[in-house]
Amino acid sequence: MTGRDGADGLRRGMLVAALLAAAGLWAVPAAAQSPWPSKPIRLVVPYPAGGNVDLLGRLIGPKLSEALGQPVVIDNKPGAAGAIGTADAAHAEPDGHTLLIGDIATHAINPALQDKLSYRPMEDFTPVIRLTSVSLLLVVNPKGPAKDLAELVAFGKANPDKLTYASAGLGTPQHLAFELLKAKTGMLGTHVPYRGSAPAINDLVAGHVTAMIDGTAVPMAREGALRALGVTGPKRSAALRDVPTIAEAGAPGYEFASWHGLFAPARTPAAIVERLNAELNKVVADPAVRERMAALNIDLVGGTPAAFADFIKAEAGKIAELVRISGAKAN
Repeated sequence: MTGRDGADGLRRGMLVAALLAAAGLWAVPAAAQSPWPSKPIRLVVPYPAGGNVDLLGRLIGPKLSEALGQPVVIDNKPGAAGAIGTADAAHAEPDGHTLLIGDIATHAINPALQDKLSYRPMEDFTPVIRLTSVSLLLVVNPKGPAKDLAELVAFGKANPDKLTYASAGLGTPQHLAFELLKAKTGMLGTHVPYRGSAPAINDLVAGHVTAMIDGTAVPMAREGALRALGVTGPKRSAALRDVPTIAEAGAPGYEFASWHGLFAPARTPAAIVERLNAELNKVVADPAVRERMAALNIDLVGGTPAAFADFIKAEAGKIAELVRISGAKAN
């Protein structure tokens, strides 16, 4: 080969390489790809600081940071029942450096309640792992008309205009849990929505409403300021072992639990999702972590991404039916 032929061949090779690169067909060797994670991970919490979701993020964040060798930074983005922060995470680069702690509201209730969401719960996210199951508590004022579930149901049937049930807001898990109780028992009553659990519980203690279902009522029940009639989940709470489940108390088949999970933006590489799942399964299996969360009436779950995806689909159907029954609609 002459020098001119060699030069022509080199130019042709360079031209072909340039065309392939422009078309996105030039494969980058695996050794040249950036390792993950290559920078701090942003963990979006779509609620204000101080709540259970924020607490969960601050619990798993340091564990992930230790395992992955990069800081995990909590980014609280509250608003619109979690929709604002969830949309932010949905539209992030799917490179494993933005993650979301979603829950029953962001991925089951909001789609059923809101006609227009700025994210698509299943299409815009890859489920990584189900983190928790959170049972709620049916409580009444100790001076009220019911000492157990049977008496509450009887009172509601006989006095539908007098039984009032509070919630943390229209379409919240607390509201839908009570709607399911009404559907299972035939009990009647009037929904009184509040802006959050705290004012609702205050009015229940003061006797302004008859009953409510909420996850933050455990301390008040322990102190005797409220009477606990039942736990919404499939088993009794470690925090209140003497309180039966609502199914045990007289509503067979009743079960309702809130939940949280970790999500990555859709199209996040499978290897990253699998690594996150493996590391977080170690965290939720940690006895010290489980004990700490159990004290807050929160059970840790774990499992595979596929199992979590199947769970969300089932929850979405169940919640959509409860929203239909309740007649709730976002403003």
